[in-house]
Amino acid sequence: GPAGAAAARPARRASPRVRTLAVLAFLLMLCEGVANDWSALHLEDSLGAPAATAALAYGAFATAMTAGRFLADRVAARTGPVAVLRYGAALAAAGLALAVAAPGVPAALAGWTLFGAGLSGCVPQLFSAAGHTDPEAAGANVARVAGLGYLGMLAGPAVIGPLTRLVPLGPALLLPVACCAFAALAAGALRPQDPGRRTPAVSRRRPGAGAGR
Repeated sequence: GPAGAAAARPARRASPRVRTLAVLAFLLMLCEGVANDWSALHLEDSLGAPAATAALAYGAFATAMTAGRFLADRVAARTGPVAVLRYGAALAAAGLALAVAAPGVPAALAGWTLFGAGLSGCVPQLFSAAGHTDPEAAGANVARVAGLGYLGMLAGPAVIGPLTRLVPLGPALLLPVACCAFAALAAGALRPQDPGRRTPAVSRRRPGAGAGR
């Protein structure tokens, strides 16, 4: 029956566009993971802030991230997903660079706030683009992008740890800065695909089908 045929149908391989979206999700969610585990330690270790003050770094990041998520859809509707990713990732890179270079706690907190605000709208645009790339495989594509993204979130804290054995924590945080900068440069991957690329095969079948009747 139809259900058996659907079950027997082999899963489609991810398209190059979906693979690109998955890599970007990995990089950006790696940055989120770094903020979750290392933002407070950055203020404590690099700037000598008391533990209670250092905890404000993650609070600033998380608050900006939450507020940005509420606004991201409205902004994307007005400016487009490419702009949200490009300028959001660029803002995140600049914010974290500010936090790393900050001479004191206030500037570092401002940097972590900008980092959260910039990242907030990026990943949802990647998930949305994955779902619209191929409507017939929307669930599988979103799962691929989300799966690699959450792997990045788990990997972020684990990657920074070994780096701190080679360099201080501040310079180690330049890795997520580079990830955000790369995502900003690759934002064009979110441009909608030309629907005409997939229609010729369908249009060629129609005349043949009519002739056979």
